[in-house]
Amino acid sequence: MKAIGRHLDSALELFEERYSNYAVIALCALFIAAGILVSLNRYWQYEVSYIDFGKYDQALWSISRFKEPIIDHFVLGKINVFGDHVTPSVFLLSPLYWITDRSEVILIAQAVMVGLSGYLLYDLAKHVLKNKLLSLSILVSYFLFVGLQNAVITEFHELTIMALPLMATIWAYVKNKKILYFLFLLMTLGHKETTFALGIGIGAAIFFLRKDWRKISIATILLSFVWGLVSFNIILPYFLKGVYLYSPLFPEDLFGKAYALVDHPLKRETLFFSFLSFSFLPVFAWQFWTAIFQDYAMRFIPLYFETRWGLGLHYNAQSGVILAVSSVYGLRFILERLSLKKKYITILAILIIFNAIFLFRFVLHGPFLLALNKAFYEHTKNFKFLDPILAKVPKDKSVMTQSSLATRFTHQKVFLLDYQYENYNPEYILIDNRGGQNPNNFIGTEQKIESIIGKLKKDSDYVLTYHTDEQFIFKKSK
Repeated sequence: MKAIGRHLDSALELFEERYSNYAVIALCALFIAAGILVSLNRYWQYEVSYIDFGKYDQALWSISRFKEPIIDHFVLGKINVFGDHVTPSVFLLSPLYWITDRSEVILIAQAVMVGLSGYLLYDLAKHVLKNKLLSLSILVSYFLFVGLQNAVITEFHELTIMALPLMATIWAYVKNKKILYFLFLLMTLGHKETTFALGIGIGAAIFFLRKDWRKISIATILLSFVWGLVSFNIILPYFLKGVYLYSPLFPEDLFGKAYALVDHPLKRETLFFSFLSFSFLPVFAWQFWTAIFQDYAMRFIPLYFETRWGLGLHYNAQSGVILAVSSVYGLRFILERLSLKKKYITILAILIIFNAIFLFRFVLHGPFLLALNKAFYEHTKNFKFLDPILAKVPKDKSVMTQSSLATRFTHQKVFLLDYQYENYNPEYILIDNRGGQNPNNFIGTEQKIESIIGKLKKDSDYVLTYHTDEQFIFKKSK
C-alpha cells in the first residue's frame, strides 16, 4: 500500500509540474466549446427571446453601423437602449459585426469570454495559493457551477460577459498591475448601472487584503459610488421614457429586509447549492463578505423580482466570479492556519474536484451535459421548417412578430407583436401560433394571439400572403 501511495504521489507531482497548465487550457477549451454548442442550438431552436438577446443584438448592430441603439422595449416601446440599462461596455463587441452579420456571433463571444475568465481565475489562484492542483480545483468548481453554465446558455446578457472584465479586475489586483486594474474596473462598472454595489464590494475586499492598496481600494469605492450617481441621476433620466422599470420595493423594517434573504425555499436552495458548489470555501474569505452580501442582497431583498432567485439565469455569472475568487482566499485562510502536509493538500484538492463533479453530474444536472446529448441536436432539426417561412419577409422591410421570432429580424426595423399593431405601421406581420410554446414567446399578448389573427384577416390594410394551419404572414397592402 505504501508503494502504491508513493507511485500515486509521484504521478500527481508529475501532473502538477508538467501537465497542469495543459489541463487548464483543455478545460477552458472544453467549456467554451460546450457553451457555444448549447447556445447556438438553443438559438436555432428559437429558445432565445428578444427581451435580452434581441435587444442587445439590435443595439450592437446599430452601433456597428454608427446609428443610435434604438430597441423596441416590451413595456416602454421604442427607446434608446440606455433607457433600459446603462451598458456602455457591452458595445465593445460591436466590431464583431464588421466581420459578420450573423447574430449568433455574440453567443459565441459570450462563451469565449466566460471561458477566458476561467484561465485568469487559475492564474490568480496560482499566485495566491502557490499550488497548481488547488488552483485547478477552484477552476473546476467555477466551470462546473450550474449557475454559471445557465448564464452562458440562456440568452445573451451583459452580466454574463462581465465575467471576463470582473475576473480581470481581480487578476490585475493580484498581479499588482494598477493601470490594468482601473481599466478593467471601469469596464466592469460599465456593464450595468447596478454594478456600483459590486465595485464597492471589490473595494472593501481589497481594503482588508492589502495595506499597500488601501488608497486604491478607497478610490475604487468612490469611483463605484460616482458611477451609481451618474447612472441613476444623469444617464438613465436622459434616455428614459417613463419610470425606471427596475426601481426596487423593499420590505419595510430591518428584520423584513434581513429575512428576505432566506424567506423563500428557492432562495435558500440557491444559496445552499451556490456555496456547496465551491465546497463552502467562500465562508472563510471574510474579506469578500461585503461583495458576496451585496450580490445576493441585490437579487433577493427587492420584492417581486422572482426571476433573480434561482440558479437559472444570468445573475449567477456575477455570483460565480465572486464565489470563485473568494474560494481562492478561503483556501488560503485554511492553509495558513492548518499547515497541512503536501499529501493532505492533494487530498483536499481532489475532494473539491469530486464535489464539483458530483453536483454537476448527479445532483444539479448541469446544462452543459446537453452538449453530449444526441437528442438535443435532433431537436434542433425540428425547427428548420420555420427558417424558410421567416425568409419570406424581406430584409429591408419592417416587421412585427413575437419575441422568439423577433431575434431573427434584429438587423432591420422590428416590433414586438401588439394587438394595436396599426400604431406601429409594420410592413409585415409574422405569427407562429403553434401550441406548447414558451409563454414568453408571446410576452404582452399571451391571451390575444387568436384575436390579433382574426383582426388582421378582417383588416383591409393587410393581406394574408402566406399561411399554414399555425403560421401566418400578413403584408401591408397600402
